[in-house]
Amino acid sequence: MAEFVQGQRWLADGEPELGLGMVQGISGRTVTLYFPASDAERCYALEQPPLTRIRFEAGETIDRRDKPKEDVAKVHELNGLLVYETTGGEMVPETELGDKMARNSPLTRLMTGQTDHPNWFAFRSQLNEGNQRIWNTHLNGLLGTRSSLLPHQLYVAKQATEHTRVRALLSDEVGLGKTIEAGLIINRLRQQGRASRVLIAVPDALQAQWLVELVRRFSIHCEFYQSDDHDFGLGQVHLIPHTLLNNAEEMQWVTAQDWDMLVVDEAHHLSLREPAEDETTSWIAMARKLPHLLLLTATPEQLGHEAHFERLQLLDASRFTSFENYQADERQFRDLSDLAVALYKDQVDDSVLAELKALGIEWHNDTTRALNEVLDRHGTGRTVYRNTRRAVAGFYPREVEAHPAADDAERLAWLVDWVKTHRDEKVLLITQTAETAQELAHSLWHGNGIEATAFHEGLNLIERDRAAAHFASQEEGAQILVCSEIGGEGRNFQFCHHLVLWDLPDHPDVLEQRIGRLDRIGQTQTIHIHLPYLRDSQDELRFRWYHEVLACVEHLQPAAGAIHEQYAEAWHATPDDAELTGKIRDELNRLNEELENGRDVMLELNSCRQPDANNLRSRIEELEEHSAYGVIELAADLLNLHFEPLNEGVYELIPSDNMLIPTIPGIPEGGTVICFDRDTALAREDVLFVSWEHPLIVGLLDILNSSELGQASVALLETQQVPAGQVLLEVQWKFAIPARTAHALRPHINNGLLRTLTLEGGTTDLSEALSESALEPQIKTLPIKTVRKLIQGAKDRIPPIYETGLGHAQKQFDQELERARQAHIQANEARIERLRYLATVNPMVNEQDVMKAEMQAEMQETAWDDVELQPVGVRMILCAPPGSV
Repeated sequence: MAEFVQGQRWLADGEPELGLGMVQGISGRTVTLYFPASDAERCYALEQPPLTRIRFEAGETIDRRDKPKEDVAKVHELNGLLVYETTGGEMVPETELGDKMARNSPLTRLMTGQTDHPNWFAFRSQLNEGNQRIWNTHLNGLLGTRSSLLPHQLYVAKQATEHTRVRALLSDEVGLGKTIEAGLIINRLRQQGRASRVLIAVPDALQAQWLVELVRRFSIHCEFYQSDDHDFGLGQVHLIPHTLLNNAEEMQWVTAQDWDMLVVDEAHHLSLREPAEDETTSWIAMARKLPHLLLLTATPEQLGHEAHFERLQLLDASRFTSFENYQADERQFRDLSDLAVALYKDQVDDSVLAELKALGIEWHNDTTRALNEVLDRHGTGRTVYRNTRRAVAGFYPREVEAHPAADDAERLAWLVDWVKTHRDEKVLLITQTAETAQELAHSLWHGNGIEATAFHEGLNLIERDRAAAHFASQEEGAQILVCSEIGGEGRNFQFCHHLVLWDLPDHPDVLEQRIGRLDRIGQTQTIHIHLPYLRDSQDELRFRWYHEVLACVEHLQPAAGAIHEQYAEAWHATPDDAELTGKIRDELNRLNEELENGRDVMLELNSCRQPDANNLRSRIEELEEHSAYGVIELAADLLNLHFEPLNEGVYELIPSDNMLIPTIPGIPEGGTVICFDRDTALAREDVLFVSWEHPLIVGLLDILNSSELGQASVALLETQQVPAGQVLLEVQWKFAIPARTAHALRPHINNGLLRTLTLEGGTTDLSEALSESALEPQIKTLPIKTVRKLIQGAKDRIPPIYETGLGHAQKQFDQELERARQAHIQANEARIERLRYLATVNPMVNEQDVMKAEMQAEMQETAWDDVELQPVGVRMILCAPPGSV
């Protein structure tokens, strides 16, 4: 029988919501408790009352009435009452404790009979093991995207996020997936806890497409800006149009909020000159001070080298100090390009060895190592990433088909006839103006019975998205999509293989943007480019200029823009001048060769270093061999979800009416269809791809970490090896890491959960002798009434077993913590040493970078002192002979 003393604090096992009770009096065979938090009084029998004595231990935090919280240093007992000595030197009697029960530890829940199904123990282990595996491989944020694992995209995302402040220009050529790279970077920073509030600014016409891409590919749900009553304080990720960045009135509401990251798509469209009236609320001022900034552009130098330099200055003003210095550095990179190319192609001769020696690079008969040391000297490569088609496989050829016509009626007749004879083919038609697009779509549909849909700036964002979706539908969609020029940027239609250019733009970069809607990764066939131009028209001249002179219709020509700006006017004045045409072609070849051998090559090689990029993909593929299927199956069983296979690799997951919790993160209210492998996800866009990083998995982790579900359970183990009636106590312990340093510390911990298994009366940790995988199939559940009786009868026996397990856990914790600390120190030392080396060869790395890294490493090392051992799950296992219970 428990000894009650007036003033003691107890918890009611069956009514923990009452808060912390205080003994008011003992009379005869009863004890009376008052619960101040709920202003309630209860009377209990002295014989086995459903109460649990509350005792805080050294290291725990106590709440006090109307006073700050205190940490317990020692616990004293005086006349049956507990007195807590705090780390601040105060003495706090238990009568002064706060009345709300903030402590809801696994042991408390077990002692008060608040138990759940014993399978929660296995669920927590599997969930944490899968999550920790990703942290250990440093691949957070790279697994969950619904896209092919392309090495260049993975490499860019990982390299950009290796820096403390992610400030980068993504400038891959059209069709290589800059949006996916940006999504990977955003996702990675969010998964690591380094960025939560993200602002994404995109061209107005692409706002809806970005929304769809972020949700479909990354399961990132955005606050979508539609009007000036938008609340920028709500949510985490906000998607806004470019026009908002130049709206001074709206920007004051944007800049009033705290942001971690700004992403700007098609950044070359925006001026980098701050408005004179209020520089503090401009997007440029905001971009300068944010920790993370991403700029995206497929044509980084389209508006000239100085405009490109201005973007680099916005990213890092301390390194890009003057245009003259930047030009000098670029000339130095060009001087190294021949050497880099020779090493890349493994064409090493005496001249290459002499160049390496002059640079201080030792030759170890290893071209990859030597190439990396050459690329280490490419300063801009730490800020700019530009992959080109030369280095990325998977592109199909382009074929031009000219269809000259005498007048508009003749070329419309050609279009109608061609489309009708190719009913199974999707066709994208691009023209310059919205008026022409509307007229053509109307004529095709109403005049010729061809299902066509128009896409132009006269439509709002939702209407544009519907038009694109209608075209994408294979069964009931439109055969032809007629776009105005806005269809030439951002929208992707790689499922289509025929492009009709109804007219031609006045710049080759715009032409490439048009072709890039089809000519991109994911295309599966040769791209047929149809040009139904009028004879003796301006478009015929442009076709000859682009196709015969610049050769930029069937091929990507990096130098086409520069040559166009220099010679287009002169050539159009005398298009039959053979000498001029020959001169232009020579200049085109020369400039292409210069770009090939200059900075362009260095940047390309630096943007996807091999074999590192391919190794990244292999490591992710290896991780994906361990899918989250088992975890979801367990979650469905524990939470009462309907989970069953529909066909091979595809499953139905539907919430039920009697779910254990009201809503499950990551699952629509009406349920969904899911899969666990990437190939199925790519083939079935209607199916959710549940990777270890999907919001469903992250949500389940949050449930375990923020709620009491599954913290305590009771099970039966039928065995002859242990005396009947004895108790095994199995406890899971985690490393409680402060959130601000988790991304730096967690990768170095081998296992996020520790486990102890202690037999009543014993002193040995049995966790290795009886592993969790061996124990799990042997345990059985017990009826809830039996569980409560067992707990009531074992209340005095459980705490000593727990204390023994705590000692074993503390020993495991100390050993693993020291090992992880040393591993982290070594990793930081290697990183700092790498920076010291780069500071000697790379103009963009200096001693200040080394000092910052050293200070950061020192702060992170001290953060290990704040890591604590914390119990997260306890399972009491009753041992009994087979068949006795």
